Amino acid sequence: MAEQSQFSKLPKKQLALIAEKLIDEGFPTGNPYDYDFSDSYHTLSTIGKYFSVTAVHEDVEFFSKFLEMNDDVLTDIFETRDKTLYDKLVIPVAQTYELRYSVWGSCSFEDYMGQKFDSYDMNWVEDSARQQRDDGNWDLYDGYNISDTTYDNFDTSDYSFDGVNYVSEPVKESLLDKLVLENTSEVVSSLDRETLLKLKSIIDSRLRSL
Repeated sequence: MAEQSQFSKLPKKQLALIAEKLIDEGFPTGNPYDYDFSDSYHTLSTIGKYFSVTAVHEDVEFFSKFLEMNDDVLTDIFETRDKTLYDKLVIPVAQTYELRYSVWGSCSFEDYMGQKFDSYDMNWVEDSARQQRDDGNWDLYDGYNISDTTYDNFDTSDYSFDGVNYVSEPVKESLLDKLVLENTSEVVSSLDRETLLKLKSIIDSRLRSL
């Protein structure tokens, strides 16, 4: 559940009063980032003190949306001073979104990996790993990390925002999902090593496409 503005808990009458003061100060209606955000934040912080509220970043968004959603109703309230109109005010509700972005650059890195191999002689293990890698039956990243990756000379070149997705509320695991997992577990336990490696490659490929 997304964090909601602390101002959203105030009575609608007080919100209308704050809105009137904000409009008088030139507070933005709609996207606050199209204007000087620092000025908007300062304006709201000053007014918020009268209501014993310390404004934060999200509160600026709240009132920008509040003014946008209630433009007509607020105009009627200011012109008529009709108290019954307060009930028509709509309170904005924040939602959770996922921002996807890419960061690229250059660096040197070193991964510390481990992998279990069955062998009849300790001295044969490295040769066995090389042979299996050459045959395509084993990949360096089939192993597991035994310690954190180290990075050197990391230089970030640039970044880009790649999209925004709505984040829905978590859904409980369905009975069907549980049955699929249980049946899959039984099948996997009966497979040999070579088949498991091929299956792992298919799963990894699918995960990278998600």
